[in-house]
Amino acid sequence: MRLNFTQISICISAICFSMFMQGNTYGQGKKNKENVPGIALASSHAYSGDPVHVPAADRAQVQDSSRFGGTGGDRVLKTPFGTFNLSQTTGSVFRVSGDELRKTPGNNLSEALRGRVPGLRITRGTNTPGSDGGYSYILNGGTPFILIDGQPRGLQVDLREVKEVLVLSDATFNSLMGILGDNGLIYVVTKSGNTEKAVVEVNYQHGVNQPTRLPELLNAYEYATVINRAASNDGFGNIYSQEELDAWRNGAADPVLLPDVDHMDEFVKSSTPSNFASLGVFGGTDNTVYSAFVGYSDWKGLERVGRRINGRDITFRTKIRARLSDLISTHASVYGQFGENERPVIGADQMFQWITTTPANAFPLTFGDTTYIVNNQFKTNVLSELKAGGIRTDYDANMFFDFGFDFDFSESVPGLNYQTYLLLRTFNSQSLQANNTPGTYTLETLTDQNGDDSLALRVNTVEFRQLDVGRTSSGVARNFTYGGNLSYSGSFGSDKLNINLSHLLYYVPTRSSSQPDVRNLTFNLNASYAYRDKYILFANLNSSSSSKFIGDNRTRMFPSFGVAWVASEESFLEDSKVIDFLKFRGSFGQIGTEYTASTFLYLDTWAGGRNNSTLYTGIADTRQNEFGFRVSQIGNPDIDWVTYDQLFAGMDVRLLGRLSLALNYFNISINDQVIQAGTLFSDALGNDAYLPFINYTKRKSEGLNAALTYDAQRGDLKYYAGINVGYNKKTLKKVAEVQHPDTYRLTVGRPDDMIMGFESDGLFTAENIADALPQFGDVQVGDIRYVDQNGDNVIDVRDQVEIGNNSPRVNYGISLGASYRGFNLDVVGSGTAGYDIDLSDISYYRHSGLGTYYGSVNKDLPNGNANPRLSATVNDNNFRTSDYWLVKGNYFRISFAELGYSLPGSLISGIRVDNVKVFLRGSNLALFSKMKGLDPEDTRSGLFEYPMMRNFTLGASISF
Repeated sequence: MRLNFTQISICISAICFSMFMQGNTYGQGKKNKENVPGIALASSHAYSGDPVHVPAADRAQVQDSSRFGGTGGDRVLKTPFGTFNLSQTTGSVFRVSGDELRKTPGNNLSEALRGRVPGLRITRGTNTPGSDGGYSYILNGGTPFILIDGQPRGLQVDLREVKEVLVLSDATFNSLMGILGDNGLIYVVTKSGNTEKAVVEVNYQHGVNQPTRLPELLNAYEYATVINRAASNDGFGNIYSQEELDAWRNGAADPVLLPDVDHMDEFVKSSTPSNFASLGVFGGTDNTVYSAFVGYSDWKGLERVGRRINGRDITFRTKIRARLSDLISTHASVYGQFGENERPVIGADQMFQWITTTPANAFPLTFGDTTYIVNNQFKTNVLSELKAGGIRTDYDANMFFDFGFDFDFSESVPGLNYQTYLLLRTFNSQSLQANNTPGTYTLETLTDQNGDDSLALRVNTVEFRQLDVGRTSSGVARNFTYGGNLSYSGSFGSDKLNINLSHLLYYVPTRSSSQPDVRNLTFNLNASYAYRDKYILFANLNSSSSSKFIGDNRTRMFPSFGVAWVASEESFLEDSKVIDFLKFRGSFGQIGTEYTASTFLYLDTWAGGRNNSTLYTGIADTRQNEFGFRVSQIGNPDIDWVTYDQLFAGMDVRLLGRLSLALNYFNISINDQVIQAGTLFSDALGNDAYLPFINYTKRKSEGLNAALTYDAQRGDLKYYAGINVGYNKKTLKKVAEVQHPDTYRLTVGRPDDMIMGFESDGLFTAENIADALPQFGDVQVGDIRYVDQNGDNVIDVRDQVEIGNNSPRVNYGISLGASYRGFNLDVVGSGTAGYDIDLSDISYYRHSGLGTYYGSVNKDLPNGNANPRLSATVNDNNFRTSDYWLVKGNYFRISFAELGYSLPGSLISGIRVDNVKVFLRGSNLALFSKMKGLDPEDTRSGLFEYPMMRNFTLGASISF
């Protein structure tokens, strides 16, 4: 019996997807494998096409994190780099559906992906409302390339319009992207139209956002007690009297002379609101499909007084595809995001820095109602800036336009197609502000001739009000992409051949004369062949050209190839009742990328200006006060590509119709990374400017990732559980370093992220202080004691050894969920393990001097060690990098949860509504780690930055 499929095309912006949906059961003599995980296909349509025979090998597994409704099926992916049958790939393909991702509150796709993809670690860089989160992405030890509907623009997409996300990773996938990527591809597909019926989707969420971890600040009594202790340790005696301490402790202190200000409570609200709304329309006719999406979001800041952060943005996307004839189709799309964010001139991060670094007894916030107070040591009054510091409004506009044609030559040569497109991105931003300078004063006590004391105000800053609005910053960016692909796909009995010849031009003009335009050109010639439904071969030859190189190095060729074996199609497994699907795969390839510097390293460059040390008068400390020029870079015309030799191997298996496992191993050699290698040459050669950049450093990145999922159904109850994990370690194989005689100080062969420091031996005590070796300053009882590694009876830099590593070796995610008669509960957790945090680099734990102290000073360190001796002066010994300060950075976070209810069709059928769902969602619900005062993912949050937030949204979605 022949397999019948209906061809379905979803064309989006610069690329198209084609899908084939199964029309009946598999042929006679073949085991029915409907439980093989695949792509759950959404509503879509075909412009044209006859039934297509798809051999069993083409139904190879695509690891799917969507839980219910997954079906087996062939999948053809059209990208800027070629057209590929995902079931014929030799690499890892992991899919997350948009429905799963939207169980996350709000509209942020980066947040929604956390903990869901094996080997993908996503870290948030900023928490300020109105920012994009500043996320970083690590996949298999490197940074993946990101495409939104074929557009290279990062994860700038609204979660509410996402149809699915595909994560593709192996040497063959990586080689296709040429210069643009070397560590996998995150491919986001947005929703598109259909011809069956127009669909309207409406979504609304109201959110409440709360700070999670905030640093513990000391009240005036606690702070004064700590200061006295530090001063006494150095023999200075108490700074605060017992009467002052008693007044603070008993709550009887004069609020002007002995202030006790809870800055966090004074200026920070306990929660802040946000709103999210969206409207999507998807439809079409036999010859035209269209889609339109618009999303709205707004937010407010945590400021309790004065002007609050108050922002909003609008996102929209329109897409259309039209068949002009049997030969030609055209497609176009427009995406835009416009944002406006009003805020105090003082930034959100700066506000928290001022709050956490100003002691409670530093000064009263005001004298009277409107006179703002500071003192000579702490000169930042948050109240004055929030109420009288002025206003700033940030605007940004980000737009993408694309247009292209598809040519179908099937009437002349069946299976032959050509697609071409042009993409333009434009970005503009500007900030307008009226920057006022609040008047501030210091309080001083004056004694008159009778010996009576009185308070006086001394001007610290003179009040200035800006009556007009000025532009403080602006930014403009443009980039262009032009590409095309000639593809052929054909079947020969039970075998299938796919060939691509693609080209891609990427151009980014720059505004700076010191930063040249970016020009990249990539060609790919590749072919895949599936033999008898079981054996798959793939090969690609990539040609990449870059303006960062010159001569013969400007264009290089990079080959890759892969193999796969669908073992479950062999006769000895065909009738297995345990193994539904089993595939082994492997690939090897070389990928070439540019160096990261934005300048041309093959050019000699000069820099000049007044007072730039190009002219010497022969008199010390005399400014040259004349213009001069000097060499700023010595060019190297032999500068070459950074290459990645990549080996990937893996397997996909499905057992008993409910248990799935995907396992991937990678070993990547990173060669010829670019440095100046100044440590290899004598300082007598002068400044590093006289050393050219060279290809030198080598690293090895090795690891694995895996995803295990289980899903089942008992009656109306459906449930699932899943875990994914990724492991990665980078090792230095060749590095420019001084060849120390102490071999334990050499870094070759050691982890790339190692921490070099001192091995501690506890604290000095009265019993061993007499045996203290010369180290850093005069040590006392309670100071940290270090181990003399080389036995020279001196503690110095030559005693530093490897004591830890500062980036996670392991990241993982856990998913649990169930649905029953319209109700659903889903929970996702994520975590990291296998790394250390150096507490001595975090001011929250670094206590000394007569400045700021935090609640951690009265507790042991998170690793269980006691705080070393307090000192009123700068301690040169205790805050050296050492294992005394290292704590495991491991943490587990309950990232998301959704409790939802979908109304049954019997209740809504009479109101012409297809689906109604109400839900309660939460994110960042709980955190488990050794660090209690700060968030280990971002130890600056809440301290010197806007805090991490816990989010709850209550909402509903309707489609009709």
